[in-house]
Amino acid sequence: MPELSLNPSRRTALLAGLRLALPNEADSPFLRGVYAPVVGEICQARLEVEGRIPDHLSGSYLRNGPNPRFKPKGRHHWFDGDGMIHSVSLRPGEKTASYRCAYVRTAGFCEEERAGKALYPGLLELPDLGRMAAGLDGYKNSANTALLMHHGRLHALWEGGCPHLVNPATLETQGAEQFQGVWKGAFTAHPKVDPVTGELVFFGYGLSRPYLRMGTLDSKGRVGRLFEIELPRPVMMHDFAITRDYAVFLDMPQTFSLANLARGRGVFAWQPELGGRIGLVCRKTGKTTWFAVQPGSVFHTLNAWQDADTVVLIACRMPRFPTEALDGSATNQPLAERPRLWRYEMGIRNGKVQEEPLDDPGSDMPRLREDLLGKPTRFAYTLETDFCGWRKHDLKAKTTRRLQAPTGWACGEAVFVPRPGGTCEDDGHLLALVQPPGNEPGRLWVMDAATFAAEPVARVRLPRRVPAGFHGLWVAGV
Repeated sequence: MPELSLNPSRRTALLAGLRLALPNEADSPFLRGVYAPVVGEICQARLEVEGRIPDHLSGSYLRNGPNPRFKPKGRHHWFDGDGMIHSVSLRPGEKTASYRCAYVRTAGFCEEERAGKALYPGLLELPDLGRMAAGLDGYKNSANTALLMHHGRLHALWEGGCPHLVNPATLETQGAEQFQGVWKGAFTAHPKVDPVTGELVFFGYGLSRPYLRMGTLDSKGRVGRLFEIELPRPVMMHDFAITRDYAVFLDMPQTFSLANLARGRGVFAWQPELGGRIGLVCRKTGKTTWFAVQPGSVFHTLNAWQDADTVVLIACRMPRFPTEALDGSATNQPLAERPRLWRYEMGIRNGKVQEEPLDDPGSDMPRLREDLLGKPTRFAYTLETDFCGWRKHDLKAKTTRRLQAPTGWACGEAVFVPRPGGTCEDDGHLLALVQPPGNEPGRLWVMDAATFAAEPVARVRLPRRVPAGFHGLWVAGV
């Protein structure tokens, strides 16, 4: 999360208001049920496998997510927990699997380990201004959001700070990514790897100018082009997209509010009167063209592509920013306000925009076949927002199919792994963590992406439950 800068009088007033607003941390819904953290790191081999692991799935499914190491300091949000990576390694030839989990040991995590308690505030509170005055971080880089594999290295990501390198086999943290000293500060949790060139495109947003920066790494991890993108104000941008020639940014009116923070409602505000825009940034020059769109809130994009006249963006859009969900005052959005797959089409030559919904509300965390990033896509896979199952979207036929887990089970994001030599876009498998009710051990489900059948082709029973988390990936051969 970007850092805040306050003068002393403003700081005093905000702290006074914040103290009045704080409930006990035990009131947080993000420490109970499917969100409840697990204790300790474990490793276990020769897990029970039901069904048959497909032959091409020799490697590891890895998923990042929050798992607080210590009792939180004040109000707690799901986004605050320390990053814990869960790994399920599959060995089809041996008909077996193994599991391990480990914390991402950032500097803040290690500092709290030495202290034996939480030292940093979370998303719902002001940053630690005393620490900031001493030149230290006001918020902790929790490295808890997503994972990236690039130039042979695994990165744990958190959009407010630098990535952390992790050994994909052992999950040992190997330190912070320094980018040869030329990029510091915020780094998106959703960078994009161009499947043609291997180039990584990334960005960072902040509360001071430049509000938005963009950069590239070549296929060997060397920093390339760096651009500053002009914005009228700081806004929250969680994700973006790329095409062959453009990076596609969503400048939506999800802004920052210190007044909201002082009232204990979190730092974000929704200001639809400011309007919405989509920017096409040339990946080579940084030149930006903006298109006015309906104000809406987008956390995740699926994909984007271009032809001679248009750029198409597919994303999960909400009609407004979910401030209640982010400030902890509500965890259930009305169905009509939940994300839905949405199509934007920007005319490069005529400057016109067309936009339309592609599905009913109620799903997010879209995934696709990664080697089609930046190219026309037919199939998308999303997670139901109440965690009860998944959706498969056929963007060409404009149809949606649903796959439901048993009642009371909680599902995670589904990662698509293509079958080598497959001739169809959806020829492959979906991997996802699934959690039965209570303290039952979690499962890894392997599902046929083409048939989208209710019965998984394989299930791996894990040693213990796995808390709800965020984003994952597949690493072959690990």
